[in-house]
Amino acid sequence: MSEETIIQEETTPPPEYPVKTWHLVVAYDGTDYCGWQVQSTLKTVQGEIRKRLRLMLRCPELVVGGSSRTDAGVHALDQQVCFTAPTPPEFTASEFVRKLNRWLPDDIIVLSATEREAGFNVRFGNYGKAYTYCLSPGRRTHPLVSRYVWRTPHELDIDAMRQAAAYLQGEHDFASFAANPGRDIGSTVRNLYRLELVEQDGLLYVVAVGESFLYKMVRGLTGYLVHVGQGYAKPEDVLRVMEAKNRSEAADSAPAKGLFLAKVFWQPDEWKTYTPKLPPFFQTI
Repeated sequence: MSEETIIQEETTPPPEYPVKTWHLVVAYDGTDYCGWQVQSTLKTVQGEIRKRLRLMLRCPELVVGGSSRTDAGVHALDQQVCFTAPTPPEFTASEFVRKLNRWLPDDIIVLSATEREAGFNVRFGNYGKAYTYCLSPGRRTHPLVSRYVWRTPHELDIDAMRQAAAYLQGEHDFASFAANPGRDIGSTVRNLYRLELVEQDGLLYVVAVGESFLYKMVRGLTGYLVHVGQGYAKPEDVLRVMEAKNRSEAADSAPAKGLFLAKVFWQPDEWKTYTPKLPPFFQTI
């Protein structure tokens, strides 16, 4: 018996069930996905979740929203998801989590479910996000976690990277650090609340906290900090790069595999007391 047949036999909500809005918190390993957003011919995280929800709730038109459109290969510790659908009474929050996790692939997990008011939208209802990028400066990592860490060829000058990061904090035009091909995004000015480097267990974490981010902005910033850490630029050179507003003036972006959506904020000043959420990796070899 197929997975879809089992789900259809387990749950057949008739149309008279009340329409409810749900808020899910989801974590995933993005290695084998072409990003978050649904694409017609490619495997995506949003597509996998939507497919199972449509079957479980017998709602073929169900639409799934997300707080962040993570790129191909990027992971999430705290992706926020919302949808609205007719819901049978036995689908309590805990039962929702249990049933949906039964049918999701092992690299996606629902951490919690909450019923919300009509009109709730995770994309517009939050007050900012935090991303964490994982680096191993010139050292081998444990094979079981190497797919989540960018190992640079050599050790890095972390003090120089911190100096460059200090210049990047605040409200600036980050056009030089983002990739937005064919996108009408209006302004490229963003408010970067915090950009800090944290050392732990032989790994180096770049923590970026902001109101919102441009496409591939965190990877662009991380790539440039590593560029500085390798001695190819001075910390103050970042001012010239920002002023240029030209992507070609910065360094190559960091690879996707080290980036995590770490936290979404639901209170205006929550970011001020945020303690970086670091992935639980093994120590380096």
